[in-house]
Amino acid sequence: MIYIFVGVVFLALSAMKCYVYMRFLRHNRFIHKYISLVFLLFLAVGEILLFVVRDSHFAHWQYLIVGSCVVLDYTLFIACVCVDIFRSCLFFVQRYKSKKRTHKIPKNDTNNLRESENKHFTSSHTHTDCDIFSSNRRVFLQIMIDGLVAILFIVFSVKSLSNALSVPPIKKVSLRVPNIKGALSIAMITDVHIGKTLGREFLEKVVEKINALNADIVVIVGDLVDDKIHRITDDLEPLRYLKSTQGVYYVAGNHEYYHGIEPILKYLSTLNIHILHNTNIELENVNLAGVSDLAGLRFNYLKPDLESAKKGLNPQKPSILLSHQPKFVRLNDVSDFDVVLCGHTHAGQVFPLSFFVWLDQHYVYGLYDLPQRIENRNHSPKKTQLYVSSGVGFWGPAIRFLAPSEIVYIELESR
Repeated sequence: MIYIFVGVVFLALSAMKCYVYMRFLRHNRFIHKYISLVFLLFLAVGEILLFVVRDSHFAHWQYLIVGSCVVLDYTLFIACVCVDIFRSCLFFVQRYKSKKRTHKIPKNDTNNLRESENKHFTSSHTHTDCDIFSSNRRVFLQIMIDGLVAILFIVFSVKSLSNALSVPPIKKVSLRVPNIKGALSIAMITDVHIGKTLGREFLEKVVEKINALNADIVVIVGDLVDDKIHRITDDLEPLRYLKSTQGVYYVAGNHEYYHGIEPILKYLSTLNIHILHNTNIELENVNLAGVSDLAGLRFNYLKPDLESAKKGLNPQKPSILLSHQPKFVRLNDVSDFDVVLCGHTHAGQVFPLSFFVWLDQHYVYGLYDLPQRIENRNHSPKKTQLYVSSGVGFWGPAIRFLAPSEIVYIELESR
């Protein structure tokens, strides 16, 4: 399955390079076409290396450089698409103005004008949509377009890398739940993906930002790690210093299964982290439950078990469920819970991949009111709210485009 996915990705990247070269780089007035070809070849080699060394152990900066080839490839493509859209709009505006001028000409002169226009529009040129301009204006427009592509490429690349590598901002979310005594605050992180590119320095800053919130509870909702545990024990050490009044709680994500979930869970338990594997715990204000990830079904190990997770919930307190993948709520009845917290989606990570995430998960990012399941018409089920976080880190290359990361600060109040 992974090879099919990689094949599709490489096919898409190749198509993007062809588009960029044919539409812009081949006739760029700033860069010779052979230099453009060498640049695209360099990106292709880097992308192949990223796949080849994905399971090898290298320094964080080495993965960052190789992964940046994908970032540059994508942002250059997006810059070209944006400029192409702008150029098309400019063409239609000029075409509209040309037609408007035609209507003002007397009827006996219209045929002559149309013949002149037809000759003008059918003249051969690399960029036919610019043929309505004079020769000098076409040169100026081409220079402007090349410059605009370069500017957008730089802006998109810097912003995408910055969104991925910077410590996320705090996203505040207020939720109203029944039966809660007093206010309760939860700091939520998910999809940190410590391993290939992100390491100890990044996690230290995340922990520092969480501790500044003075939250009652800290929850880590899966995909904390993205490498073999023996390689990243030092990187994870800052988690030991997470502060909260009622503890730090964790559920596994799919990437923990990929890298050996048992030793990962064993090590995390030494960092003062409470692991919720299909179980729940009664805290001062709430019941907090957690289920293992759906990847457990595929690996036939540590499978998710909602019945075990909700066994013994105190009905006098609101209940919160931690589940890494949001599609878990579509496969299971979670109406016994007031709030479900998920991650996994990265909010798409790269636009427009959010559409494909929606096809798989249905819930991509943000707060949702889940559909009510009424089995007994005499009983009105309680409202269940789902929050899907965009996550802290990233998977694969260091890019987040129109899908910023976040640390979530949830405030629970009485409904």
